[in-house]
Amino acid sequence: MKIVLCDDHETISEQLSRLIRKYDDEHQMQNDFRYFSKPSLLFQYMQEEPVDLIFMDLDFGDASEDGIVWSKKIKAAFPRTVLIILTAYENRYKEGYEARAFRFMTKPVEEKELFEYLNVSIEELDLTESISLTRRGIPHKILLRDICYFSAQSGGSELWTRTDMYCCEESLLEWERRLPATVFFRCHSKYLVNLTHVAKFESQSLTLSGGERIPISRRKWKAFQLAYMKYDTMDYKL
Repeated sequence: MKIVLCDDHETISEQLSRLIRKYDDEHQMQNDFRYFSKPSLLFQYMQEEPVDLIFMDLDFGDASEDGIVWSKKIKAAFPRTVLIILTAYENRYKEGYEARAFRFMTKPVEEKELFEYLNVSIEELDLTESISLTRRGIPHKILLRDICYFSAQSGGSELWTRTDMYCCEESLLEWERRLPATVFFRCHSKYLVNLTHVAKFESQSLTLSGGERIPISRRKWKAFQLAYMKYDTMDYKL
């Protein structure tokens, strides 16, 4: 994941870089961290290099470098980039909503809050990824967030969204290996579900937000509870 801090105080960069390295060590990850002192420089950089996550300050010494104005430009041009507003002034949060900010983080940066936001940002980026399928000769891109579940079929599987079904050559095992395990769970030999769409569950079945009932095998029950609990505490919601 490529992470960028845009702030005109370099001391914040040093602190954030140190905490991200600690996060990477604890989670066995290797994120790429970059620092920009002006939003205009960041925007120029993004024309050539994709950025996954931005921590954007709001107030810069130069009035033309307003964080909200540039955040709006960035989200308009790069809608899949996750934007977290970084500010010491809570009265500017409303402006951040207009810029389609994903979260707000106050200064000074706290380790616990940063780690939580990195977790939910990873979940968000996972679900804004898409898969490509062809149906009746027409190519389709389907966002992971829109997939409700997969069901096993002879010679492949079926992918179900809230409104459509797609036949796939891939088996459930292949999808299970390919998709993020924090979001997609194999609750039964014939079903792989997106935890985002689980509305309720009991010992032998779960109910999705669209009303579909999916069985949970006995041997998967405890693992499902743990997986859903972990997902739910990530505080990610559509």
